[in-house]
Amino acid sequence: MKLRVLFLLVCLLTAPLLLRGASRVPACLLSYKFGPRQHIIVVEKATQSLFVYSNYKAEPLEKFTVTTGKVPGQKAVEGDMKTPEGIYFFRRVLAEDELPKADDYGEKAFTMNYPNPLDKKEERNGSGIWLHGAFDINKTENPNNSRGCVVMKNDDLVKVSKYIFLDSTPIIIYDKIEYATPAGIKEKRDRFIAYLTDWKSNWENKNIDGYAGYFDRDFRYRDMNLTQFKAYKKSLNARYRFIKIILSKINFYAFSNYYMVMFDQLYISDINHFYSRKIQYWEGYPNRAKIVSERSSTLPRITKFEFTKGNYISIDEFRRDYLSRMAKNTVNLTPSSINIKKITIFDASVKIILQRFGANRKLRVIPALLLNNGEYKSLSGIQLENGRPKHPSQGILFRGQEKTILLERETDTEIRSLTLFVINSEDDVEQITTYYINR
Repeated sequence: MKLRVLFLLVCLLTAPLLLRGASRVPACLLSYKFGPRQHIIVVEKATQSLFVYSNYKAEPLEKFTVTTGKVPGQKAVEGDMKTPEGIYFFRRVLAEDELPKADDYGEKAFTMNYPNPLDKKEERNGSGIWLHGAFDINKTENPNNSRGCVVMKNDDLVKVSKYIFLDSTPIIIYDKIEYATPAGIKEKRDRFIAYLTDWKSNWENKNIDGYAGYFDRDFRYRDMNLTQFKAYKKSLNARYRFIKIILSKINFYAFSNYYMVMFDQLYISDINHFYSRKIQYWEGYPNRAKIVSERSSTLPRITKFEFTKGNYISIDEFRRDYLSRMAKNTVNLTPSSINIKKITIFDASVKIILQRFGANRKLRVIPALLLNNGEYKSLSGIQLENGRPKHPSQGILFRGQEKTILLERETDTEIRSLTLFVINSEDDVEQITTYYINR
């Protein structure tokens, strides 16, 4: 009995300590107990400290003393002697002759991607923000003694170096570290996973408006603005019968109201496949997040991937199986004048191939889906009234012998029928053909 009372007393005394320890997780570790193991460098300017964390451990693996910028606050312009705050990653390692002689950089330096995309959006500038060592012991022992870099003793930098992988290991710099509970981190991560999943699904389903809707209006891809990028993606979608995106090795990080996510991306279509490492910066929390920046680097080409946990499939086999499943949902029809040659229904896409016979007249076509819930759907911008086009002149001009049209629908809604309206040069509906679809 006494032992039992003693055991309960120990539990009561230690429980608050355990709870307190469990609640002190840096809020930036959005991959806490999630995804592949990863090391994260976290800097706190207020205490002049550098911590090495694992995403599977609440407490830091190691702690070091550093010195940061002589002036407090968020870096804004070149030469302000401030250390930036945010999520960065390491781009290069500089050593020996690569290091400038004008200052003490120690044995080597790791360059950071400051200004990051969110810094640029906020019009913050500057350059040469590094994590580096110092030969002069006084430099690192005095707090706030750098021109903006994060500086540590050479011996300490050697210890930290083993945790750093270029373009992979993040360094997250705070003035004062923010902490969160594991439950709070999971809630925020789940919200972001929902964004990422929907972004991927829209891409796979060729829903170009939904896909482009996840990009910030100032997003740029190569030399394209968002409108040009959307048109570019639309042209690619027309080339492929299907697109499948497989994400793996996902790591999430958060800072203030933005995220950074890193993942390996396998892109498979009926024509080709690409394997790359992608880094995205997303802005917006708790409201819907938008992609501010996206950067890809090519990974070695692969021929198979893990389809389900522990089960691998070759890309060629996956492609054959995918096309076979598409074929099962394909209806072949005998064409007449302007008619539907083939309908392919797959996921959220309805692909219609039209074939034309007879005189080469100026004709337009409007397809209209009737769904099982009684709703009518057609092309974007075309209004239907009781299943018929409200303005026939809005139809798609048919040139040549064949034309492909892509419609979108909700994946959980079955299609009852497809009606094709053919409009002549006088804007009169000349032909109406309805096909009842049983899947």
